[in-house]
Amino acid sequence: MRVFSADKGFALEPGLVFLNHGSFGARPRRVSEAQEALRRQAEASPVAFLSRQSGALLAGARTALGAYLGSSPTDLAFVPNATTGVSIAAASVGLGAGDEVLMSDHEYGACDLAWERACRRAGAQVRRFQVPLPWAGDGDFLARLEAALSPRTRVLFLSHITSPTALRFPIAGAQGLARERGSTPVIDGAHAPGPRDRDL
Repeated sequence: MRVFSADKGFALEPGLVFLNHGSFGARPRRVSEAQEALRRQAEASPVAFLSRQSGALLAGARTALGAYLGSSPTDLAFVPNATTGVSIAAASVGLGAGDEVLMSDHEYGACDLAWERACRRAGAQVRRFQVPLPWAGDGDFLARLEAALSPRTRVLFLSHITSPTALRFPIAGAQGLARERGSTPVIDGAHAPGPRDRDL
């Protein structure tokens, strides 16, 4: 487990050990300083920054992020947060009446609500399968998922690393099962890039 504290480059109060970076992460000082430099640049010349400089800055950030994640920059888009990204996916998958979205019982609450809302609008439903604790391993997870998939499962929604329980789901196997059954996998990967090497 990584421990984040004031002596590790964070602006946290001395003596505080902070473990909740999944929901309300404190930024490293160097990130805060870079953000402040960009704010000063934007405030110094707002129109020039927004109309002539921000596009190139975003493209550069997307290129750097693509290199880090093993992805083409053209396959990446910035969103304000993971919940917004999931909401965009939920509104875009084309749910219809009678469809279902299958997810585990370890998903992040706001993302869960995004799927509930999309299903209500489409006449679809959310269904959850249980992943008991203690974790019984990838094989048990995939067997539970396979048993839960049904002909009505239009979307499989999973976190790669869950927010409430920090479980790492076997996403490659889960995506394979979903595709074999004709379901679209949608993965919340918000917590995966930091602690794990990713190659999208």
